[in-house]
Amino acid sequence: MEDFSYDEEENKYICPNGKRLRMGVKRHAAANTAYRIYRAEEQDCGDCTVKNRCIYGNGRGPKSLMVPLGADGINLSKLMVEKIKSEQGQKIYTRRIAIIEPVFANLRTQKRMDRFTLRGKAKVNIQWMLYCMVHNIEKIAHAMAA
Repeated sequence: MEDFSYDEEENKYICPNGKRLRMGVKRHAAANTAYRIYRAEEQDCGDCTVKNRCIYGNGRGPKSLMVPLGADGINLSKLMVEKIKSEQGQKIYTRRIAIIEPVFANLRTQKRMDRFTLRGKAKVNIQWMLYCMVHNIEKIAHAMAA
């Protein structure tokens, strides 16, 4: 990655051969790290003399560069803490106690959802949505009964 230079104005990387890599994927997760992926044009890598210095590519298509988010020395967790500590962040965060936390409390204590019983992201998402639907149906039923 040190062979690539970054053009902040256009949000593009420039490869060692001087070709521009445009952002292909804004956010990609791999190995618990979020990345931005920058891709070269296919014709740029074909006759490139320095393509072995590129980061990723299987030889069949264009090379790509995966840049970890926050790689420029910015700690994203600290930025979020600063955002929450701001005056507006405090106003928004205090509303969380009244709006969001009761839902989690209901799901955990009344629906006994202490953990997911299924494995895999798709199955866990489905299980979570089912619990949320039950919660919302229960709220509608209580509202209609009152």
